[in-house]
Amino acid sequence: MNYWEAVGAMHRLELLRRIQARAVMGETGLHPGQPRLLQFIWDHPGCTQKEAADELDVTPASAAASLKRLEKAGLVLRQPDQKDTRRNQLFITDRGMAQMEENKRQFAKLDERMFQGMSEEEVEAFRRACEKMFDNLADESCRHLTIWKLAQKAHQEEEGKTT
Repeated sequence: MNYWEAVGAMHRLELLRRIQARAVMGETGLHPGQPRLLQFIWDHPGCTQKEAADELDVTPASAAASLKRLEKAGLVLRQPDQKDTRRNQLFITDRGMAQMEENKRQFAKLDERMFQGMSEEEVEAFRRACEKMFDNLADESCRHLTIWKLAQKAHQEEEGKTT
C-alpha cells in the first residue's frame, strides 16, 4: 500500500493550520510562544519563571523576554514569593484571562472552519486514527511527552541533523 499521498495531505494540513494559527495570533496581538506561556501560567498560578521555562522547554532568557512583554501588556503579574523573596511567582491578570478567552474563541473558530462539513462521527474517527498512528510510531522516549515537549524534541532533532 502506498501511504505517500495520505502523509502528504497530513503535512499540508499541519503546515496550513500553523500558518492560519500565526495569523490568528497576530490578530490577538500576541507573539509566537506567548499563548502557550500564558496557558501554562493560567494552568499553574503562582508558578515561577524557571518552572514555566522548564515545562515549555525554552531558555530562561527567552522566557524572561516573553514574560517582560506579557507583563508590559498587563497580561501577567509577577509577585514576590511570600516564602522565598528571591523568587517571583507568576499570575495571569484579569486582562490576561480575557486575552486567553479571546484566543480560545479565535482558535475554536479556526478549528470549526477546518472541520467544516464533517460530521461528529467523522471528526471522532479522524481523532482515533491520529491516536492510532501516534501509538504506532511512539516509543517510551516520547509516548509521555506533552505536545509542547514533543515539538521541542522534534525541533532539537532537526537542529542536530543540520549542524
